[in-house]
Amino acid sequence: MKMNSRGYLASLAVMTLSSVACGDFDPEEAVTISQGVYGMISYVNDVCSSECEREPRSMTLLVKSLPQDLDVASVTSNEDGFYEAALALGDYRICTTFGRCTDFSVGINEVVRFDYEMSVGRGWSR
Repeated sequence: MKMNSRGYLASLAVMTLSSVACGDFDPEEAVTISQGVYGMISYVNDVCSSECEREPRSMTLLVKSLPQDLDVASVTSNEDGFYEAALALGDYRICTTFGRCTDFSVGINEVVRFDYEMSVGRGWSR
């Protein structure tokens, strides 16, 4: 396939926009807490065949202390899908607004990552 310089520049522009749309956001660089939980919320269209299937989502999450199951934090992910919550040493449960939860522990000076994928599949992952 022969491509002139205009065609090459147009395809380069599409590839650049695609990579921006897919998101080059690095949650590791965005963390500002020294102890707690952070992660990414994304949506995946499981019938989409594009290379950029993951889209960031804003979602409110509820963090509860265990074993008492007391609410200790509520956090909403930003436009990049990133969230973080500073937490004390202890055991916790993080839940979506529709009740999908996972338990975790936070140690001294530990920052724990949990991502949530809205789809028919995975849900929470570490």
